[in-house]
Amino acid sequence: MIDYGATRAITLVAGSSGTGKTTFALRYLVNDRKLAWRALWDADGQLASRLGLPAAGTAEDLAASIEDGWTIYDPNVLFPGRHAEAFAWFCGWVWQMAATIAGPKVLLVDEVWRYCTNVWIPQSLAECIQTGRVRQLSCMFATQRPNRLNEAITNEVTECVAFRLQGPNALARVQELGVPPAEVAGLVPGQWVSVGCQTGKRASGRLWGSVSGSRTD
Repeated sequence: MIDYGATRAITLVAGSSGTGKTTFALRYLVNDRKLAWRALWDADGQLASRLGLPAAGTAEDLAASIEDGWTIYDPNVLFPGRHAEAFAWFCGWVWQMAATIAGPKVLLVDEVWRYCTNVWIPQSLAECIQTGRVRQLSCMFATQRPNRLNEAITNEVTECVAFRLQGPNALARVQELGVPPAEVAGLVPGQWVSVGCQTGKRASGRLWGSVSGSRTD
């Protein structure tokens, strides 16, 4: 299950509340049929609800979810009131499982800055980001506040997908990743632009509708 020739894929999806960033991330996971496994951190239950899929809360749930190709982890069962501890554990579990599952895999985390500081991220998350490629594990981070992300994360980003953002600090961060801030500030809800941080390749589009009810929407 190890592929030393695999390329790194770390995607940052940034945008203000209600602009479409989470819908974009979920649609990516739903529509990419090549993915063998999707691991989602879901501390508030939002993602399971939007996808219409059960959350995994126990060890038995986690084991069963791998076969289904979707692990949506609710930390409140095993780690009540201890989300930071749960997050570090979950990233480590994803890292371990990625070595046992053939094919491309992705870890999705919403507002990852809640579990990091400006100078520290969990070692298990660092492993997923920095060397996940050899296990065909990519990462996707969705956030309203890209300026709060630790540089250990942003330095590894290979693609930035930006929805409308406001605030000089948030705009400055996506500018560092190659996305023109004036263009981002002028987007309407649902519109996005993306830039390959290494290739400079650009794309743009607009979302219609929402993700809910089925993994095949």
